[in-house]
Amino acid sequence: MTRSMLQAPTLSAARQRPLITVNEVKNKTSEYIDTRAITDSILTQLTKSGVVRFVVDTADMQDQTEELARQNQSGLYKKSSTKKLGKMEGADFRLVGSITSIVKRTQDIQDVYYKFSLRLTNIESGIVEWADEKEIRKTTTR
Repeated sequence: MTRSMLQAPTLSAARQRPLITVNEVKNKTSEYIDTRAITDSILTQLTKSGVVRFVVDTADMQDQTEELARQNQSGLYKKSSTKKLGKMEGADFRLVGSITSIVKRTQDIQDVYYKFSLRLTNIESGIVEWADEKEIRKTTTR
């Protein structure tokens, strides 16, 4: 799906590399899925493309602001080397995703259908610029 996103006209025609913030993929299934690992894989693939850049996501914002405060308020750093407050870049787009599942059982077979959805929204306009989904089927026999 990352390839699909990178081919979206909004990103492929951009003059500058757009800034994206990523929300962790939401697990809407009844089982444990490491959605942070999925989110990290998406971020890695998009970063490797060189087409987009990322700003700190909501999960890491607290760490980012604490680091800025430590540099600027602790008195431990030279003023010339501290990173200044108020210089963070705002994202152009927000990427959100979710995983849902449907379970179908018969006497001998259990099918689990997973649907993985991603959506890229323009933060300023609120317009969904790109969306995609993939279905995965997992079958187990008793």
